[in-house]
Amino acid sequence: MLEGRLAQKHDHADLSNQGAAVQKNSPDALPAMVQRAADALLAAKDSAEVLEARDLARVVYDAAKSTARMARAKKAHDSLVAEVHRAQANALAIRARAEMRLAEEYDAAQERGEVAGHGATSGGRGNQHGKVEDHNVSTAADLGLRRDEIYEARQFRDAEREEPGTIQRAIDNMVERGEEPTRAALRREVAKPKPQKVMDPKALWIWGRLKDFERDGILSADPDHLLSEMTEPMRADVKRLLPLVRDFIENMEVRA
Repeated sequence: MLEGRLAQKHDHADLSNQGAAVQKNSPDALPAMVQRAADALLAAKDSAEVLEARDLARVVYDAAKSTARMARAKKAHDSLVAEVHRAQANALAIRARAEMRLAEEYDAAQERGEVAGHGATSGGRGNQHGKVEDHNVSTAADLGLRRDEIYEARQFRDAEREEPGTIQRAIDNMVERGEEPTRAALRREVAKPKPQKVMDPKALWIWGRLKDFERDGILSADPDHLLSEMTEPMRADVKRLLPLVRDFIENMEVRA
C-alpha cells in the first residue's frame, strides 16, 4: 500500500535550516549535502522515505541555485560557479529519480484502488477500482503530492523508459554547455521532440525494388521470355550480376 506515512509531517524546518546554512557557508558544504540526499534515496524502503529524499534534494537544489546566483553577483571565478552548478545538477538528478519512483508507486496504488483517480477530491474519492472502501482512499493532496508534480514525474519516468539514461544525459549536457541545470530546463529537454532517424537512401531503394518485383508481377513472369526480350549486352549484364545479387539477397534473408 502507498503508505499513509506520506501524509505525515516532514521535518521541513530542519531541511530548510540546513539549506540556509549551506547558502551562508562556503560552497564546499554542498557536496556533503548532495551525498546525504543520494544516500537517503538509495536507502529509502518505502514511499515516505522516498518523499523525504526528494524533499532533501529539493532543499540542496535551492541552496545551490541561490549560492550560484550570489557567486555570479560577486563575479566569482567561473570554476566556482561550475562547481556549484555541478552540485545543483546532482541534486536535480536525485530529485528526478525520487519523483520517478514516486510516480511508479503512485500509479501502482491507483491500480490497487488505494489512491483516488484523476479529478477526485476529498468529497468524491474517485475509487473507480472499488478494491478499497472510499473512506480509506487517499488523494494526491492527502499524500503531500501536487498533481503537477505527479504529471512531471510521469513525463520523466516515461522518457527514461523510452531511452534509459536520458534524464542524466540531459542534466550533464546542460552543465557541459555551461548552462545552469534548472528544473525548467530539464522539463524542456524531456519534452523536446526527439530527432527522427534519417533512413539510409540505399535501404529505401532496396525495399522499393523488392516491392516492384511483387507490384509489377515480376515474380510470376517467365524468366525465359524476359531473357529472350533482352539484347545480347543486357543478357551479359544479367549473367554477370545475378550471382552477386543472389548472394546479397541471401545475406539479407539470413539477417531479416
